[in-house]
Amino acid sequence: MRVELLCTGDELVTGLTPDTNSPFLEARLFELGIKVDRVVLVGDVREDITRGLEEAAARADVVIVSGGLGPTADDFTAECAAAAARVPLVEDAATREALAERARKRGRELTPNVARMALVPRGAEVVPNPVGAAPLFIVRLGDCQLFFLPGVPREYRALVDGEVLPRVRAELERRPGRVWRAFRLLRTVGLPESVLDARVAPLAVAHPRVVFGFRTHAPENQLKLMAEAPSQAEADAALAAAEAAARAELGPAVYGADQDTYAAVLARRLTDAGATLALAESCTGGLIASQLAAIPGASAFLVGSAVVYAERMKTAWAHVSPELLARHGAVSRPVAVAMAEGIRAACATTYGLSVTGVAGPTGGTPEEPVGSVYCALAVEGGPTRAERFSLSGDRELIRLFAASHALELLREHLLSSASRP
Repeated sequence: MRVELLCTGDELVTGLTPDTNSPFLEARLFELGIKVDRVVLVGDVREDITRGLEEAAARADVVIVSGGLGPTADDFTAECAAAAARVPLVEDAATREALAERARKRGRELTPNVARMALVPRGAEVVPNPVGAAPLFIVRLGDCQLFFLPGVPREYRALVDGEVLPRVRAELERRPGRVWRAFRLLRTVGLPESVLDARVAPLAVAHPRVVFGFRTHAPENQLKLMAEAPSQAEADAALAAAEAAARAELGPAVYGADQDTYAAVLARRLTDAGATLALAESCTGGLIASQLAAIPGASAFLVGSAVVYAERMKTAWAHVSPELLARHGAVSRPVAVAMAEGIRAACATTYGLSVTGVAGPTGGTPEEPVGSVYCALAVEGGPTRAERFSLSGDRELIRLFAASHALELLREHLLSSASRP
C-alpha cells in the first residue's frame, strides 16, 4: 500500500511550529508494516494545497491530510479538497448540530466562522471528532482514498488511532496476495548507533525474512525489526526468532520494546522492588525528576528531588560540606558521592541519585572541560557508586545525556539486584 502524508499550514513551512503529527503517524503505520512513501508540507496557499492533493492522489493509494479545517480565514483545506474532487462544498447537518450544541454548552451562539467547519466536499464520508470540533472527512479521488484531519495534535492522534488506522488495516487485509508483516521496536541505551549496527549485522544474514533498521532518538538508539511472510503466523514466528537473537546479542542494553519509555520501565522496576528514590540534581536542573514525575503513580517511588545548582544549596539541601566543595570543586567525584548520600539520608529513601557537571557552553576548566559530568548512586546499606562521563554536544544534549547516564546507574543496579538469588 502506497501512503503519503500532506500537512498544511504556513507555521510548518516557516519553522514556527514543528510537524509532530507526521512522525507519530509514520510510527503507527510502520507497526502495520507500511512505510510512508512521502511527506509533503504545504503553506496556506489554495492553489498549492489543491495541486498537492491532486498529485498525491495520482501517486498513492492512501493520502492522510492534516490541518486547515478550523474556523479562521486561513483554514481552507476543505475548499481545496472540493476543488480537487471537482465537487461543491455542502453542509453536513450532523456536524452543524454538533457544533451548535458545543457552542450552547459554552454559553455561546454558533458563529458563521465556526459553522464553516460543517462544510465538506459533496459525497464525503464524515466522522465526528471525539475530542474536538472539526470532523474527519474522507474523499475518494480516482483509486485513492484521502483522509482529512484537523492538525491539532490531540485531535489528530485520537482520530488516527480511532478511525484512520482501523480503516487502513481493513483495506490491507482485503488486498489479494498481500504480504503479512510483524513489527518490533527494540529500545537500547548506552550503545552508539554504529556499534548497534555492527553487532546486529550478522543477525540480518541469519534472518532473511526480517528487515533490520535503525533510528536514533537521543539519548537512545532503536532497532527496528519488520518480518515479512506469506502468512501472519510465519511473520510472527520470523519476528520472534530475530527478536530473541537480538536480545541475546545486546543483553541489558535493550531496556524495552515498542511503546515503552525509559522512565516508565525504570518506574516499574522501582515499584516492583518496593524501592524509593531521592534526587539531587545540579547541571540537569530537575530534568531527571521531570522525566520520572511524568509517569502515573510516580509517588510510589519518587520521594523528593532537590535542584542544587548553587554550591550553597548543595550544602543546604544535599548536606555537602563546604570544606569538601572547597577542596574538590562542585564538579567532582567526591561531591557527586556526597550529594547522593546526603539526599538519600535527608529523604530516608532506598536510593539517592545525584548528577553534577558542566553543561556549557561556558564554565569549563582544563581539568573539567564542558561536558564533564559526575553521577553517583547511594544505596541503603550498600556502597555508593560514582562514574565520570565526558559528553559532547550543545547544552541541551549534554543535560539530556547526563540525566540518562544517571538513570542508567540506577537501572544497572536494579537489574543486578533482581538477578541475585
